[in-house]
Parts: sequence; structure tokens; C-alpha cells
Amino acid sequence: MQIKSYWESFVSILFPPLCVSCENVLLYQEEFMCTTCRFHLPINDHYLFMQNELTQRLLGKAPINTGAAYLSFSKSSLVQAIVHKLKYRQDYRIGTYFGRCFGMDLLTSPFYADIDVVVPLPLHQKKKRIRGYNQSDYIAQGVAEAMSLPLNRSDFVRLVNTETQTKKSRLERHDNVEDAFTCVRPSAFDCKHILLVDDVFTTGATVASAVRTLTDQCNCKVSVAVLAIA
Repeated sequence: MQIKSYWESFVSILFPPLCVSCENVLLYQEEFMCTTCRFHLPINDHYLFMQNELTQRLLGKAPINTGAAYLSFSKSSLVQAIVHKLKYRQDYRIGTYFGRCFGMDLLTSPFYADIDVVVPLPLHQKKKRIRGYNQSDYIAQGVAEAMSLPLNRSDFVRLVNTETQTKKSRLERHDNVEDAFTCVRPSAFDCKHILLVDDVFTTGATVASAVRTLTDQCNCKVSVAVLAIA
């Protein structure tokens, strides 16, 4: 054990841990994110309320039970840097770390006390092969670990490899993801309260389509948890 401790100290001198956001060297007892960046994180209190910004933006689009976003997303912000590293630089730690943080908050809310299973919003297999992973899987894994809930990655899938939503209008985004999902085994979600997890919520078109598919094909209710809302 002592040899291991010496080795870890030596490695930390050569490759000091960096803040996941600003990439400055972390100080003693700082973990994953520096104190300054952590202080400036725009953390939401959505989980404390049945009705909040996310649920209001899904009103009339999908029959959700409730929903929450952990962070607020804006351009050139700490959150944008964090999400970019998670989605495009394969820093999986970001997903599981913030998923756990979010899950710990959800545990304190009565609105998520009867969740039965955590389900990540799926990527189409072609896009997953190109990127190598689904970032929502890691967020969902962190949430599930914090809440001591099962994680189901296999019974809800994406059938259509949709075009990127980034430059589309609200109407185009809705049409782009309509009928994009399906339940492989609806019985897996029978009489369950599903927590559907995604990374960034913008117009809500993708999440709304996924929720409609789940509630149409399965005898279930769905709540939504996203890492960030733009």
C-alpha cells in the first residue's frame, strides 16, 4: 500500500490532476473541479418543484410526470466547456461524476422517490459507432449509481439515424425526430416509473419524441432528467 501511495504521488507530480472545466492544476483536496469553477456552476433547483422551466417547455409536447435539469447551459460558459468535453473529447468521467451529483439531489426530492429504472436517451448504432460511445449512458450511469437504481440501456433504442439538430428550426427539429425511437421489449417497462436521462435540452423535440414513444408503447410513466438546459 505504501509503495502504491509513493507511486501515485510521483505520477501526480509528473501529471497533476486538472480541473475538468478551466484545466488549471487542482489544489490539495480539490477533486475533479477547482473551487472557483465549482462556485460558479449554474446549478438549478428544478428537482424541488413539480413545475419548472423544463416541464413548462415540454407542456403539450409529451406526457411527462415531472422533470429537471441539473445545470443551465449558455454559450462560452463553464457548462459548455464541460458538455463539449463529454460529447466530443471522450471524457466519460464528466458524465458519471455529474450524474452522481444530480442523482444525489434527486434523492432528496419526493417527486423522484418512486422511480423504478433509469434509461439513457439512446443514440443510433451508426452514430454510436462513429463517436464510440453515447454520452447519455455515462450520465445515466452516475444517476443510477447515486440513486441505487437499475440502469436499462438495451430495451429502448433509436431506429432512425437523424441529422444533427444544431442548425434546424423548432419545427424542423420536431419533424427530424418523429418516430425515431422504439421499445424493443415493452414488458421491461410495464407499470414502471422511468427516469429518462439526456445531456442537453434545447427545444425538447428529441426528449418529447422519446417520451411519447415510451408512453405509447409501454404501460409506464416517464420523468426526465437532463444534465443541462439551454
